[in-house]
Amino acid sequence: MSISITPLSDFLGAEIGGLDTRQPIDAETVAAIEKAFLDHRVLRFRDGLLDVAQLAVFSRHFGELQPHVQRKFQHPDDPNVVEMRNYDDNGKFDLAAASRGAMEKPRDGWHSDLSYDAVPAKATLLHAVELPSSGGNTCFSDATRAYESLDTATKQRLTGLRAEFSYGNNTRNKMTNVAASSLDQQGRDTTTVTHPVICAHPVTRRPAIYVNPLMTIRIIGIPEAESDALLEELFDALDRPEFRWEQEWQIGDTIMWENRGGAMHCGRLDYPRDERRRFIRTTVRGQPIEMHAAA
Repeated sequence: MSISITPLSDFLGAEIGGLDTRQPIDAETVAAIEKAFLDHRVLRFRDGLLDVAQLAVFSRHFGELQPHVQRKFQHPDDPNVVEMRNYDDNGKFDLAAASRGAMEKPRDGWHSDLSYDAVPAKATLLHAVELPSSGGNTCFSDATRAYESLDTATKQRLTGLRAEFSYGNNTRNKMTNVAASSLDQQGRDTTTVTHPVICAHPVTRRPAIYVNPLMTIRIIGIPEAESDALLEELFDALDRPEFRWEQEWQIGDTIMWENRGGAMHCGRLDYPRDERRRFIRTTVRGQPIEMHAAA
């Protein structure tokens, strides 16, 4: 099967054409998609609506799936598929549901998925089912370019540092607490971990900022004021407009993004709140995050 790869920006994102994600995919095509994933870190497939089973089958081409910690939103047909929606069981706007990975200001919400887990995700696949009439884009930031933009002295200060990440017990980001309010007790108790501040991608070895404003609480082993200042500097770097690309959703779009280093994302909470926004999502299991060893 021959696919086309069309870049969506000069640095991040590509659209995969010539592929029907509802049909079986041969090993050669999967390898080509994996190569494009390493090169572009965010891939878009634009070929029509998928049901829960079809999204799960397509996602498994890229690895083992894992259920999301938000058990409340696991799909009844498959616990490996989670619903991302902005309404409760009565159809009313639900801020806790809508705030899962989305913010009014992306500066406060950049993250990579499952960074609160000891073994974060490799990839996330998000498929659009219902969309509001306006807004609700998903923003992506090039965390590799953000790291490269730092001065040499800052890079040296960051060498070897680790940070604490938390979803269920986050003391830094108020909106993270709003989203976490729908976690069960097990989810609250198992979502605080440590990871490197600067990671190395397991395949490309390229360094990237791994701390993020949605989940990171503090840098370990340095004074609180120094930790806060460093984190703010890194979050500002992630938020620079020249490192960003936005997905303007169409129903039936599937986006697959990198979580092992090099890309961060945040949904926009800027759409009419009386309109439904619903996606189905899978997570491909990853591996422990590796620390970048600066030369």
